Amino acid sequence: MRQTNAYTFIFIIITAIVAALVLAVTSQSLKEKQQFNVETDMKKNILIAVGVMKEEKCFDNEQNKFIENCDVICCYKKNIKSFAIDSNGKVKDGGIVPERINPVKEMEKPKDQRSYPVFARKINGKIDSYCIPIIGKGLWSTIFGYIALGNDLNTVKGITFYKHAETPGLGAEIEKEWFQKNYIGKKILNKNNELVSITAVKGKVNPGSPNIEHEVDGISGATLTARGVNKLLKDSLLKYEPYFKSLREEKK
Repeated sequence: MRQTNAYTFIFIIITAIVAALVLAVTSQSLKEKQQFNVETDMKKNILIAVGVMKEEKCFDNEQNKFIENCDVICCYKKNIKSFAIDSNGKVKDGGIVPERINPVKEMEKPKDQRSYPVFARKINGKIDSYCIPIIGKGLWSTIFGYIALGNDLNTVKGITFYKHAETPGLGAEIEKEWFQKNYIGKKILNKNNELVSITAVKGKVNPGSPNIEHEVDGISGATLTARGVNKLLKDSLLKYEPYFKSLREEKK
């Protein structure tokens, strides 16, 4: 009986070790593919925000139309120039892959050590718009997205909210096209060129509102998610305001 128990015990240990090794090898072998998929999804959302991609179609500047069966990686390389800036709005020199920057982890670093990725859309070699990540707390989860500003660094070209765990049918409506399209054409600066961001109001925007350029329709039953979106959007824009402000000064 003792031999039988010892044999069973040894068999269980060996099986556990082999299973752990198999899982470790499998996880490691899939890590690169998982990273590739994450980066591809990120690039897709950047392309959507800047208006290059629509569903599975990619905008071709030469033909001036959307092309079917878009290759995300190819479209990204053709249209996007990426770089990183510091907390003072200065462009950082080489050695940094903007696509690999984790904005959440960057916030854990001292402010003077942080890097902020910028993704610029190019048309005929000239920058047409600037896209940045927007991240913050919603009602139930951290919300991830991107916002693209036009060459004036004021007008919204597009916005995406692509990763969250908000309530289906309520807060989760932030990922729907109808909600995101509301932001297109809105302004983040007031008449004095001060950052005021954009607010999702409760209910519908009042057509007579003096702040109509900075307001979008809210989501019925999702007031707290909307508040989170409003805060994360302004907080994210504030991080990039030193850089955007310097660009606006150059254009004067």
